[in-house]
Amino acid sequence: MGLMNILKLWGRMRNKSIFYIVSIFAILCTFSCSIVPRPEKHITVRSAFLEPDTANRQQFSILFYNLENLYDTIDDPTKNDDDFLPTSPKKWNTFTYYNKLNNISKVIIASGAWHTTDIIGVAEVENKNCLLDLTHKTALSRKQYEIVHYDSPDGRGIDVALLYNPQTFEVTYSQALPVYFGNSQISTTRDILYVKGCMKATYDSLHVFVCHFPSRLGGKTASDAKRAAAAQVLRKTVDSIQTQNAEARIVIIGDFNDTPTDESIAKILKAHTAYNDTCMNCLTNIIDHRAQGTYCYKNEWYFLDQTIVSNAVVRNYSVLSRVQQHDFLLETNQKTGTKTPKRSYKGTFYTKGYSDHLPVLLSLWYKTP
Repeated sequence: MGLMNILKLWGRMRNKSIFYIVSIFAILCTFSCSIVPRPEKHITVRSAFLEPDTANRQQFSILFYNLENLYDTIDDPTKNDDDFLPTSPKKWNTFTYYNKLNNISKVIIASGAWHTTDIIGVAEVENKNCLLDLTHKTALSRKQYEIVHYDSPDGRGIDVALLYNPQTFEVTYSQALPVYFGNSQISTTRDILYVKGCMKATYDSLHVFVCHFPSRLGGKTASDAKRAAAAQVLRKTVDSIQTQNAEARIVIIGDFNDTPTDESIAKILKAHTAYNDTCMNCLTNIIDHRAQGTYCYKNEWYFLDQTIVSNAVVRNYSVLSRVQQHDFLLETNQKTGTKTPKRSYKGTFYTKGYSDHLPVLLSLWYKTP
């Protein structure tokens, strides 16, 4: 083959190679363009106070959930846990315990939806080991939550606690605030948990209180003074924080065993919807049209679980508070036809339920300048 023939053959092969390369590149571009997802449509959620734009503002979420008797299966002689042992009439055992843990993790994940909940306040947990099992041995293990917990002097051996996502919130201080009744120097109820930290996205300090006020055992009127005592301890601490910093971001969550209009909330904590008060009750505005309540007793609903914020939070954040009413958390009363929270037990019969309370979620969106 002559030199001229070799050069002609090489030219044809080179042209074909360039053609093939260009063709493949065009096909890949066309295919890649076809699979690029369309921009997500951001939904504006209507709040009782403001309308946060989720497209433009950083979200920070705080959940509160009364877990209804999260006990382990080990007998603790220092606590009244006899109803939650394998030998008890309820036959509380490893299966029921881990089933409840998995149920709780399901609720927390569902409440956060596509956004990992940054802070979770819980009530009615026996000890830190229960929280470690919850955060390490369920689907929550992927979230890597850390724990703030103190053993309290509650007669039933139940405490409040706080879980937090260390990637979005850094704890700098925590304290258990005891509640005393009358002139007693001994506390016999669960402490109020105070946690101070920093929201990493905005570098704002945040003061969080997790509460479980004394129950209505013995009747509401007979127990009002106990909840008033708890509210006074909380109010005193909030006043102290606001005296040092009037713009302190304060969030109060919990099961108050009182409604937003009862004395402990409305008069002592001064948690109203009016902007000129020291605190705002985020659930007060949504009672009539968002949910019936968070707790149902004798077929009557009550807003016992609430989220309360300082006015500094409202000035700097768009605020949305809502009751989490997932269908799987509710069951239909066969006698009345009404829906109530699906509990773990009916008497001594295990129902594979969740809690007698519904969780409440507080979402904050930072107001960009």
